[in-house]
Amino acid sequence: MPMTTLLLIHGWGFDSGIWREVVAGLDGLDCATLDLGFRGPPHIPAVDRPLVVGHSMGFAWALEHLPRPWAGAVAVNAFPRFTRAADFPDGVPPHRLERMQSQFAEDAAEVVVTFLARLGVAEPDADGIRPPALAAALAWLADCDRRAELAALDCPLLALAGGQDPLITPAMSRAAFPAAALKILPDGGHLLPLTHPGWVAGHLRRMAAALP
Repeated sequence: MPMTTLLLIHGWGFDSGIWREVVAGLDGLDCATLDLGFRGPPHIPAVDRPLVVGHSMGFAWALEHLPRPWAGAVAVNAFPRFTRAADFPDGVPPHRLERMQSQFAEDAAEVVVTFLARLGVAEPDADGIRPPALAAALAWLADCDRRAELAALDCPLLALAGGQDPLITPAMSRAAFPAAALKILPDGGHLLPLTHPGWVAGHLRRMAAALP
């Protein structure tokens, strides 16, 4: 049987480099990274029946854009819907995203650096950012609601979350994902692929090994 390829997708403000340490811990599993074009040219590899692994908005993007079937799905600090709604009260308040969009139009680099610093990046930078792609993604996040696609998945699902995540709170993760699929690292923040790559890689190895 052909080896399942892990397709790893980054979130807003990052590029595929966020997965470097995770991939190093995957013990030779077949991996491909998808780049959304926030800091360089976009790269969307064609992978047949992948194990999709999305960080932050990368998971919701995959739910909307990547064709099925998938071998499995892993959400890391992620969500199917970003903003708060009447039927999703634990989402991010819309005014926070609207303020970010307004500030981005004035100084894109400053918004990126401030956002990354808030998430815990030690030396945040805006080197090589592509403002049009980042602005389009912010607009997309405002309307993003892929809960129906999540519910319709016909493959194994795992959601990894941080108990100290300042953006995607544990309450938001619990509201978004089935309890049986959710694993919360108590001291983890929003950057689990960077801060806890071994923990993430361990879960990915076990899930890949259990796939039919």
